[in-house]
Amino acid sequence: MRLLYLYALLTICLAVNKVNAQAVLREAQRQSELLNYQQAIHLYEKAFNKKKTIASARGLAESYRQLNEYTLAETWYAQVVEMKEAQPADFLYYAESLRNNAKYDKAKEWYKKHQTEAGKDAVPNIGSLIASCDSAKYWMLKPVNYDFTHDTLLNTPQSDWGAVPYKNGIVFTSDRIIDPNYMKDKRFLFFNVNNNLKKNYYGWTGLPYLKLFYAEKTANGWQQAIPFSDNLNGPFHNGPATFSADKKEVFFTRTRGITDSKNYTQDPRLQKDYTIKLEIYSAKFDSITNTWTEPQPFVYNAPLQYSVSDACLSNDGQFLYFSSDMPGGVGQSDLYYCKKLNDGTWDKPVNLRQLNSWGSERFPTSDQNNNLYFASNGWGGMGGLDIFISKYNNETTKWNPPKNLGYPLNTHQDDFDIVFTVGGKSGYLSSNRTGGKGSDDIYEFRKKELHFKLKGLVINKKTRAPLKNSKINLCNQINGANLETTTNEKGEFEFQLEENNNYSVSAETTNFHIAQKDSISTIGYADSKLFSVQLELDSIVINQQKNLKFKNIYFDFDKFNIRKTAIKDLNQLVQVMKNNPTMSIELRAHADSRGSDSYNLALSKKRAQSVINYLVTKKINKKRIKAKSYGESQPVNNCRDGVKCTEKEFQQNRRVEFSILGH
Repeated sequence: MRLLYLYALLTICLAVNKVNAQAVLREAQRQSELLNYQQAIHLYEKAFNKKKTIASARGLAESYRQLNEYTLAETWYAQVVEMKEAQPADFLYYAESLRNNAKYDKAKEWYKKHQTEAGKDAVPNIGSLIASCDSAKYWMLKPVNYDFTHDTLLNTPQSDWGAVPYKNGIVFTSDRIIDPNYMKDKRFLFFNVNNNLKKNYYGWTGLPYLKLFYAEKTANGWQQAIPFSDNLNGPFHNGPATFSADKKEVFFTRTRGITDSKNYTQDPRLQKDYTIKLEIYSAKFDSITNTWTEPQPFVYNAPLQYSVSDACLSNDGQFLYFSSDMPGGVGQSDLYYCKKLNDGTWDKPVNLRQLNSWGSERFPTSDQNNNLYFASNGWGGMGGLDIFISKYNNETTKWNPPKNLGYPLNTHQDDFDIVFTVGGKSGYLSSNRTGGKGSDDIYEFRKKELHFKLKGLVINKKTRAPLKNSKINLCNQINGANLETTTNEKGEFEFQLEENNNYSVSAETTNFHIAQKDSISTIGYADSKLFSVQLELDSIVINQQKNLKFKNIYFDFDKFNIRKTAIKDLNQLVQVMKNNPTMSIELRAHADSRGSDSYNLALSKKRAQSVINYLVTKKINKKRIKAKSYGESQPVNNCRDGVKCTEKEFQQNRRVEFSILGH
């Protein structure tokens, strides 16, 4: 009887727990839909502890993913993908979490599993995501040349981002805490924010709404940040901002309350959910009142339909770039631009389709060279949002393919909103990378001053003795520039090299053959470097000059232009003639037997002239060269008219020979 009673009690308890677990799960899902992820996490954990379902595990994984808690997101997705109900989307998000934790090899495996399981429904850029895992490892081995500064006086434990230069400091966006009773922070402003409006704080994060702040930088560092403008900082979200070149016009993102919605009510118990969409506003600075005018909405705002945000003015003020999820786009949010018309209004938005992916493209900025920068999670990168660069090609009338800026401008977390200061060697970017103070922080960056030097030694190849007064030529193989110097008493020389260039260096001196070293490259170095080279010159014995043999050079059938393969041998001849300025030579030109006698004689004359022309371009006086042409009359083998020969045998007769006439 006791056993029956206990069994019945256990059955009732399990049923109650099941009902409770389902109720808790439903409430967790509701909070998640409201984007109250912190509260949702607590409820999902409670539901999971009562009953380990994929719904509660997936809810936890998704909540942590939305909060950018990558380690915890990975932990929960690792459980989700092992459950039999796991879906291809779970494999994708697990791979994303792994990539955001810099576990690229494992991320690659799960991207491939998503691709296999999803088939034609796999995300459109799955190939680039798989490839990005290898690219990320390469970029980390080849970092770009920037130093970073993270100033704790500028950043707070909350979200600080979107810095743009303004006067003696920066204007940026922040939800920094003023009231100490506010709770945990969140990151930059998202599209499609479903949330109950409250005028004192943002319901999604429990933090103040994003505002525009100004911080001035002095010789003593950053000063205390202050609200930028009461006129620009409305009651809800404000920022990020972009300024015209003269700083007299500003465009910025804003949200506002929609109090005329039929779903709106002051009673929070009856209040229903609706979507706050992002808008762009602009204002002008009134130099008389020293204030900003009342912000005006951008003509293409549609807050009840789609978001428009992240404005960026081109340097000349003729183009306004922005991000939007308006209908007809390529991905989740796309980049657009509007052109300013003659009357000062803006033409219709144009989708930058060559730069947009299936994912999100946000935060466009431009520099003084009209390069366009933007953040994307759809082009493949190191993880999260990566910063890319593109430039409009006037010749093709297209944008160049987006290029990842590499590590450490990008990391395995979110990196966005890059802006360069005047000169293009320094600037600011925003990131939630490891080691920051808040959820998003502002980082200053500056291009490293790299120094590259080439030190060399020239010696006699036979005696190993240094060769002083040798002429040294440094050739930039990218732009063709040449620098010259001579060796000192110890046979030494040196050059300063520029970064991101390839060089060759050669040495020459009287009575020696030229020596050359190629492939001296400063490309890809993150730190300064000293290059060393030793050039060994082989001597020419003067009293054996008349017995010196020069290699023949050969020509293609029915051609008289000099082959590339002959250049090295001709250059050796040039060097000998330069080292021996009284030496004269004779060249004898020939042809094979195919063709008429007269034609082959003319052809051999053209071959002789080609060689003469080349030597003259190398500053050999034409008077030192005597030429004779023999046509087909002096073959080196039996390949005469009517004789069947191989191509190799014919080739031996298509030649120019050299001999020394005097010294």
